[in-house]
Amino acid sequence: MQIGATNQDSGPPVIAPYLPQLRDLAGLAVTWGLGLVLAFAGTGIAGRRFGVECRMLAGWGALCILLTLWGVLVPASLRWPAAAFVVGAAATQLIPQTRLQRSDWQALGRILALTLPLWLIMAPIRPSQPDTFAYLLPNAVYLVDYARLPTSSLPPSESFLPASPYSGLFLTFLGSLVDHDYPPSGLSLVNVLLQLTAGLGLARALASPSAQSQAAPSWPLTAFGFLLATLLNPGFVPRIDFSGYAEPALAVTALFAAWLFVGAQRELAAGKRDTQILPLCLILAAMVNAKQSGIGLVAALAGAAIAAGWAERAVPRPALIRMTMLAIVPALLLYGVWRYYAAHAGVAELTPLPWADWNWSTLPATLWSIAKIVAEKPVYFGCVILAFVSLPPLLRRHGWTLTTRVLAFHAAAFVLYNLYLMAAYIAHFPGEMSAEAHSFFRYNTHLALVLVLSLALVVRDLVAGSEILRRFGSLASAAIVALALLVPVGFAYRLRFDLVMPQPLVWELAGKLKPYLKDGDRLALLLPGDNGSLDDMLSGALTDIAPRRRLDLLHRQTADDAMLAEAARLGYPLALISCTGDNAAALLEGGPEGWHRLATWPYPPEARSQRWQHILAWPPLCR
Repeated sequence: MQIGATNQDSGPPVIAPYLPQLRDLAGLAVTWGLGLVLAFAGTGIAGRRFGVECRMLAGWGALCILLTLWGVLVPASLRWPAAAFVVGAAATQLIPQTRLQRSDWQALGRILALTLPLWLIMAPIRPSQPDTFAYLLPNAVYLVDYARLPTSSLPPSESFLPASPYSGLFLTFLGSLVDHDYPPSGLSLVNVLLQLTAGLGLARALASPSAQSQAAPSWPLTAFGFLLATLLNPGFVPRIDFSGYAEPALAVTALFAAWLFVGAQRELAAGKRDTQILPLCLILAAMVNAKQSGIGLVAALAGAAIAAGWAERAVPRPALIRMTMLAIVPALLLYGVWRYYAAHAGVAELTPLPWADWNWSTLPATLWSIAKIVAEKPVYFGCVILAFVSLPPLLRRHGWTLTTRVLAFHAAAFVLYNLYLMAAYIAHFPGEMSAEAHSFFRYNTHLALVLVLSLALVVRDLVAGSEILRRFGSLASAAIVALALLVPVGFAYRLRFDLVMPQPLVWELAGKLKPYLKDGDRLALLLPGDNGSLDDMLSGALTDIAPRRRLDLLHRQTADDAMLAEAARLGYPLALISCTGDNAAALLEGGPEGWHRLATWPYPPEARSQRWQHILAWPPLCR
């Protein structure tokens, strides 16, 4: 039977359907339930003064604080505080003062209805992208298996970076309380949830000058907010933002933190008491341990708040500094707790270079690489330039308004965060990655939603009250709603990046292997020509995706007689050769008389005619 061929016994085809199955709908229900739990918790903690989407982010921050402190300081199962968090969040709905209001349900219902095609397309999503299999998925599964943060005294983790931050993974862990197999798809579905939360936040920002507006954004404005967060977002890349990566977590928390910082600046300028501090503290707490660069983003946003507020003369500077410092205290304390864990856990994380190895000599190459990346991404960086040049004339014409405050905040944050990135290239990245300015564009997209908000406010101010808007407003509103419903369908292929070759071949190969394997088996993965990428994905597909197999794996990048002899000597009775001489994968079993084939799975010739991406090594898949 060929890999990718189908019959009644062979399972799903190599190209999975875009429409969800019943099992996929269960994952959607868990994700939506997570959103409600966060909204309940955030409302109970921060009250109902802020939009429901802002309260969701605050609830997430509270969850991160609770599980981080428990996971680091208490040697007991994380399921206890996670379950208590859910119960406590649900209990808030029994109290009239903390119950979600009708306008909250309207806002959530509108964004859900308008994005339902997107949800249905994304429901069957499977893990994708190298870092997902290298450490994100193993870390998420470790939480489910052991309900503890990994340490050297606990069962070993298969992750490349067991001590990487866990803010986003706490959400999939919460979902696993309901569905044990939620994390593989949940890594992506949670990011979809966060991105749409940002869309609702953008809609509210365009409708009201305050994050404390409680009225639900209209249907057209909600649809426009969704489009701003995705299609019209120059930093939106589906295979990054809808995979398991931490980029959406940082971008979305940066959006809400920026909005709250600007709101606080507005209140201080008016001589009012700051009311933004509690949700701001919680959102920054969620941000700081979303990714190791989270601390740099927190510092950049805090610096931007001070810089933008300092430039506005009406803002009392002592109060500005006091507010900003108070806002980052919980994040800094949580970061300190995590650094304590990383220093004492005895498991790997990305660490700074020794002083003698800092990349001063590669700095010119790094700057040249940054220039090339900027030239290769003209849309995003062109929008950044547009935001920069819009500030002076608007400031001269209108003074300090909501729009100019957001523009000033973005400008300061962009400069400060890129200074942090330069420091990271010098002191943290290996030499070659530093010289290449590794992931420079991806890191800059952490401010993409703040950029989108800046430009959207500029456009809103330009068209507000215009004759064209009065004449064609109804038609434009209908078109925006239709576009929001149809865009996911038209871009389904880009959204379902997990279906791009050669990933389906690996999923199909793992599915063919599993009936021959049982828990405890010792299997040698002989992947000729691999660079580690196929090994990570195939290992994850076998051990972390249901039906899971708990295996002892031997990893090798050649498949000759010497490797088979080594596997036999080390006690591995089964061996998978991913590419044999006849364009096939083969499962071999060792015995007294040597190795013999248990099964052979040819790769389909039509797979070669499809577009392949270089996210996985090709040679071990016979190409």
